[in-house]
Amino acid sequence: MLANNNLKVCWTLARRDFCFHRVKNAVLALAVALVAGLYTFVFLLGGAVEGAYLLNYQYTYGSTSHILYTGLTAHQADLLSQHPNVKSTVRLSTVGVLSDPMMGQRLVKLAVTDQDYAETVLSIPTTGSLPQQPGEIALDEFTMGSLGVLKEIGASVTLEWTDAVGQTHTDEFTLCGWWASPTNFTEACAWITADTAKALVPDYDRETTANLTLGVTLHQPRNLEAQAAQLLTDQGLPELPFTTNLAYNDARMEAASQQAQPYYAPALLVLLCGFLMVFAIVQVTAQQDRTWLAGLKALGLTPRQLRRYLLEKGIAVTALGLIPGFLIGFGLDLAITPRVVVGMEQNPAFYFLSWIPFVLAALCTLGTVLLAYLLPAWRLSRMTPAQTMRENTPRIGHSIGSDNGMVTLPRLALRILGQSKGRGALAVLIMLLAVLLLTDIRMQYVSLQEDLYLSAFSPWDYSIADASAATSYQRYNERNQGIPQEMVDELKTRPEVTSVSALKSREVTLTADDTLHQRVVDYYNQPYDETMTLKESQAAYPDWMEGLDRFTESGDYTAVVVGLDGAYLRYILEYCPFTSGSFDQTAFESGDSVIAGGVNYDGVSCLEAGETLQLGEKTFTVMGSLMHDNTYLEGSNSPEASFTFYYLVPLSVFDELFPGQCYRQLAVDIDHSQQAPFEAFLNQYEQGVNRGISITLRSDYQENFENSRLNMVLIIGMVGAVLLGIAVLNFINLLVTQTVSRRKEFAVYQSLGMTLGQLRRLVLLEGAVSAAGMAAVLIPATLTFALWVMPGVIAETSWVAVYTFDVLPLWVILPVVAVLALATPFLCLGFVTKGTIQERLGTVE
Repeated sequence: MLANNNLKVCWTLARRDFCFHRVKNAVLALAVALVAGLYTFVFLLGGAVEGAYLLNYQYTYGSTSHILYTGLTAHQADLLSQHPNVKSTVRLSTVGVLSDPMMGQRLVKLAVTDQDYAETVLSIPTTGSLPQQPGEIALDEFTMGSLGVLKEIGASVTLEWTDAVGQTHTDEFTLCGWWASPTNFTEACAWITADTAKALVPDYDRETTANLTLGVTLHQPRNLEAQAAQLLTDQGLPELPFTTNLAYNDARMEAASQQAQPYYAPALLVLLCGFLMVFAIVQVTAQQDRTWLAGLKALGLTPRQLRRYLLEKGIAVTALGLIPGFLIGFGLDLAITPRVVVGMEQNPAFYFLSWIPFVLAALCTLGTVLLAYLLPAWRLSRMTPAQTMRENTPRIGHSIGSDNGMVTLPRLALRILGQSKGRGALAVLIMLLAVLLLTDIRMQYVSLQEDLYLSAFSPWDYSIADASAATSYQRYNERNQGIPQEMVDELKTRPEVTSVSALKSREVTLTADDTLHQRVVDYYNQPYDETMTLKESQAAYPDWMEGLDRFTESGDYTAVVVGLDGAYLRYILEYCPFTSGSFDQTAFESGDSVIAGGVNYDGVSCLEAGETLQLGEKTFTVMGSLMHDNTYLEGSNSPEASFTFYYLVPLSVFDELFPGQCYRQLAVDIDHSQQAPFEAFLNQYEQGVNRGISITLRSDYQENFENSRLNMVLIIGMVGAVLLGIAVLNFINLLVTQTVSRRKEFAVYQSLGMTLGQLRRLVLLEGAVSAAGMAAVLIPATLTFALWVMPGVIAETSWVAVYTFDVLPLWVILPVVAVLALATPFLCLGFVTKGTIQERLGTVE
């Protein structure tokens, strides 16, 4: 039996198609480029988001190394470095740790400068340089802020530090550089030279000294805990302490992948939109293609050859669109990813760039194109040449005449609704989906309220804190002079400023009388639930437990005296309920009363209204007690004040009790119309001072809100825009096909006496009918969706969302549909009516 197995002819036929349908294939290549661009962007953005989550874990860990071994001798470090699974290592030689009480929860190692290790912990000075001369030191900005070190090259630095055997030392250094790094929130290095280290600890570099930290990078990091232990076993070393990078923890990697899933999910919409786009373009010449394929089938084209021919066409079109698509996708990634992944000095589009998203995008684009090409071929390959030709037979409508032999142009135009019902329904459906998707995105976007977001995250416009209170890991240093009175006075004179509220705090050691002692002990011994007391519920906080035990045994405690005014006082009164007494403005301002703050829990757990308190040489009457919420305080208090009572007084009284102390923090409100010049002033001021301050800008919150709001709708919005483009393209294709395919029909009408002017009015009326039909579906469906479905969606969107009715996409799209419906058939009519009536009636389609 003879069989037609010639597959080489398929590529010949594909090349012929590219030669004879250059415009269509150029448009297809552009469509493929757009699809490839969207795939590339989705995968690049998803990868960046996933990488950012892992990078955040890496910042928490504090190093880019996979494993950190600590307490090694030089010999042990050499053995680990020689393991075949180890790609590279970096070493840190530690002299001691900073032990100043103001360091708070942070661990800062006094270490010998090592450029390679410093790079792995992101601790390279951005101002100045690493130490090169004896006595020089480089610090991170958090440490400088905690210790009140001047931001000035050559500034004197006094450090209290503890060596390996537990002895405390105090030494003077000269500042040579500093840096800020997200890895230094809890742990950092203070760099000194080897000569300085030798002078401080003469035997720090002996072979037997176990003071080395070894950062290990593996060739293939998998289960790091098991790998780290195996390295020690393989090299015959004892169980040395080590930690593993959180970014390579299986659970963390899975969590990062889950966090990135919403950014990968739009790839499914890109698949749908890409298929519809390519399919719609291919169908523009579907009638001509079927006629040509019918002829090839008559010459012996097999179903296998047809599929191979379409496969090669799809591959060729994909190849043409990939490079432009990659450029489009990377361009979108470059522009948008920095708005999604924020807080990085480097552009995340470059930082997380890899080849994997491009490969995935290429494969998905090829699959989408082949799906659009081969899906119609499944039915076409099973048809005979005669059946294929019958598919192209024009279906001329019913006779022009009506029951009385007369018909009007409007009645004739209405018959357009009965033609191409399937494709017409598809066009309406795609347009409706696009409008509903864009309406959903628009309403979610406008329903997110910036004022709710700002009021929740900051009750005031600007927060200015002493540098020692920049993060919750830092202990506020009462000796710091970061915010002097001169700064407060200058802020109050600024024309943009409407109010400046100030706060100072001081920790003092007090002893409770018998009444307070018994009340507090009984309070914390009360049942928390059926299984524990209120005291036992705090077992996870050892500093707090130690403070309560000290209070129980002796009555001694560390109190926090807070002087405040303005917005801070209003915050306390609004968010901290009184448990005894009430607020009296006159009595509070008189300077003879204090407000006592206990734990944020029901009941009186501190001094109550009417009792007295001795602070320094002055006796105060307690105006009332309240459940104190200390979230308005920047930074943290000392470990001794973990268990504490707060005593709130006016600022003037605080200055009498503790003269000369500077401010812990300020709250500034401004005229929002003058935000730009005020923030420019703050930036100049921050750069001009040598002592650190931490400023939280109103624009930071606004930027975070706008980024969050944009992130919620960005990707889906882009897919919605593409879906709208596909819907418009499909609608135009429908209008073009309805007009161009009726060349004979229009010739018949003209042969029966219809003038060219009447034919033009007919196609305009048909366009109006098509637009009206589209509007008849879009308007009620969209309004119903916006009024009945979206309130529930908005309620689940976010706590800052307030339902806002907005169907702007509908009102924008309807005029576009109307213009296209009227203009497209009218423009096509010139092509359809070329030639004489006899020529058009005799044309073989």
